[in-house]
Amino acid sequence: MSVKNQKVLDAVSGWEAVELIIKCVFVGLWQMIKLSVRRLWKGHRRKLSKNVPPVELTVDSSIGIHCYIKIMGVKYHYVETGPKYGKIVLILGDAPDTGDLWVPSWSSVVRRLAELGHHVITLDLRGTGASEPGDRSDLSPPRAVAELKFLLTTLGVSDTKPAIVIGFGIGGMLTWYLVHCEGSLVSKFAVVSAPHPNLYWQHPPAAFCDRSLHFIQWPYFPEKWLAEGAMQEGVRWASSRARDWSGALNYVRGAAWYRIHPEHKVQARGLLVGDRDSAAQLVASAQFCAHPALRLLSNPNPRDKDLPRLVLDFLVGKQKQPEDVPKGLMGRVLGAVADRGRELTARLASPANA
Repeated sequence: MSVKNQKVLDAVSGWEAVELIIKCVFVGLWQMIKLSVRRLWKGHRRKLSKNVPPVELTVDSSIGIHCYIKIMGVKYHYVETGPKYGKIVLILGDAPDTGDLWVPSWSSVVRRLAELGHHVITLDLRGTGASEPGDRSDLSPPRAVAELKFLLTTLGVSDTKPAIVIGFGIGGMLTWYLVHCEGSLVSKFAVVSAPHPNLYWQHPPAAFCDRSLHFIQWPYFPEKWLAEGAMQEGVRWASSRARDWSGALNYVRGAAWYRIHPEHKVQARGLLVGDRDSAAQLVASAQFCAHPALRLLSNPNPRDKDLPRLVLDFLVGKQKQPEDVPKGLMGRVLGAVADRGRELTARLASPANA
């Protein structure tokens, strides 16, 4: 980690670290007891239900080319779309389920960015998809930022040729760390359903963390119980194996022990998207941005029909509809005449000409 990063990222230490460890032990123990009771009751009901096999994740190969890269000794998988020499757009999905990034609504965003000349990289986070896993020290914020920086610079990103970064959920949490620590490499960023990391304990970084953050710091049991569905209420996750949760949980575990310096602000323009109940969370997160834009959606995720328009408008600007664009020389002449006519009409109708 560079000196610049050390000034931005502060590790939890001293009495604060001791207090956090004590809370994770005792509060986590109490959470474990409550979850055990719930798990036993649900287990009794599951015996009477049909055993459903695990659902394997699939990706749409028509959206791009599947690639592998070795980053600091770790194998990452990503899908690239668009011209190789275009402006880099890095997409960091949520974990553990990355299937939302291949639904038609979000695929349309990727294709549109590629049509506009962008080189889109959809990255599998560590422990998800086809990327290698890692333990909690491997997935701590300093290491995660170092690996993402290595990836961007390998793809040709620099201070003079910055990238655009889009993050969902845990991928959004990593986007926050990246734009704070390596802001010169990012021109614009968008985070969806991802509060600022300094709000970690007030606003959990992912839905499955709700009321379970202290227990998640424990080893083994959180992965096992999330895979069994003991920690979810009315939610069906695509993954149902404990190893599918290791990456997501280790990112969350590592983030608990790091804070971003409270006076450090992101200079890149940022789009912060949350649900309609998270207005306070977005406002608090915006305090860490010099140029924030806040948007509320009913269900902010790649499947939301309104999200593509918001993201594209923010990243590339509002595009003219095809029917609004004059066709050919005669069309441009008629368009110019019409504009001039509207201008004269406005002048005649103004109070000064009344």
